[in-house]
Amino acid sequence: MEIPQKEAIVALGKKKIVSSVLALSLILLLATVVFSYANSFGYALMLDGEEIGFLRKNDQAEITTFIASVTNEAQEIFQMDVALNETLDFLPDRRPRQHQSVNTLKDELRQRLSFSTIGYILTVDGKEAVALHSEGEYEEVVQIMKENYIKGKENTILKDFDIQGTLAFIKRPVPPEEIVPVQEAANILLTGMPQRQTHLVARGDSFWSISQEHNITVAQLEATNPQIKNQFIQPEDELTLMKVEPLVNVIAVEEITIKERIPFTTSYVNDNKMYTSQSKVKTNGKTGEKSVTYQVTIENGVETKRAKVRETVINEPVEKVVIKGTATAPTTGTGRFIWPLASGGTITSPYGPRWGKMHYGVDIAANAGTPIRAADGGVIKTSRYNGSYGNLIIIDHGNGYSTYYAHNSRLEVGVGARVAKGQTVALMGSTGNSTGNHVHFEIRKNGTPLNPLNFF
Repeated sequence: MEIPQKEAIVALGKKKIVSSVLALSLILLLATVVFSYANSFGYALMLDGEEIGFLRKNDQAEITTFIASVTNEAQEIFQMDVALNETLDFLPDRRPRQHQSVNTLKDELRQRLSFSTIGYILTVDGKEAVALHSEGEYEEVVQIMKENYIKGKENTILKDFDIQGTLAFIKRPVPPEEIVPVQEAANILLTGMPQRQTHLVARGDSFWSISQEHNITVAQLEATNPQIKNQFIQPEDELTLMKVEPLVNVIAVEEITIKERIPFTTSYVNDNKMYTSQSKVKTNGKTGEKSVTYQVTIENGVETKRAKVRETVINEPVEKVVIKGTATAPTTGTGRFIWPLASGGTITSPYGPRWGKMHYGVDIAANAGTPIRAADGGVIKTSRYNGSYGNLIIIDHGNGYSTYYAHNSRLEVGVGARVAKGQTVALMGSTGNSTGNHVHFEIRKNGTPLNPLNFF
């Protein structure tokens, strides 16, 4: 029979096809299992023993390169060699479908990585002061401190510079930002770092007394306590103090050369032809000049000692010679008067009625500061400011006559002084009731005003 044989062939073909499909499916399943198994391996990224992520094996190289680039960035920023503070480890492990993206791990590392460098901590008497990049920078710091001491000082030589205390270095890793530039280090050593302190207000305290107690200014106390208004404080109030003290004690010795004046001396020559109230300068004095060098000791910016080293005279002083009268001035005048100015002057208002009332003198105008002289010899009875007269001189001539000199800018003689005819008693001005520089001059006889122009 032919039909059954064909059916057997078809059935056999179907069995072969099913077997092939099953075999292929098995192979694909096996391949998937093998791939999934192989792809589940990776590394746990450990930071100081703490796991921060799980990455594929192929991502390890990229993370390693990233850490190196971050380290290079830090070195460029700080301009010094740096080392990673944290310990990083890659621990192999198998975790199906638990891998994290590389970018996520990079962000986590950028936030958590820190760096340090080798610093040289300068200590003063065992107390840490500043961190330097090397021991050699200390010499640069000292040089800057020396320059700061004489900066802006002319004709100054630094003879000695001694930093008190025991200085040492501690070499250890420090954060790069703690390394201080040499200029800043010098400033810190000289001026110190602000230290915060507190003061508990007691009864009787004031801003001034607290500032004196703590050696700060009232302005500094106000600046650090803005909550206090109008300096109003009460017992038990707590005030903040910011004190800055140098970290080192520095003793500097400077040699300073300055110019000083040499005062002139005055000698007197007696003249019996002049009254005792009279004198005149024969030779004007002149101040001399000398160059003086001092050795100055300065402790923490405060001068504590000064000693003269040498001096050189540049210009000798010139002695002033004054001729002084020895003759006794008469207490009684001659009765004959001279013009109260040595020469000149303009009469701006004569004796007589003026503006509806009597003008009892004569006004003589001249430049401010013109010497006013005694019209005759006598004794000063008034030398003071006197209302509308301004600065007033009155001379009693002892024979019933007296003379008045008003509106002066300056009075040259005092009450009780004997003056000779022609002696300067005041300088012209415009004091009191006056509209310009002039002298109001009066002559009186037994108190009665007379026209001065009748005497010349």
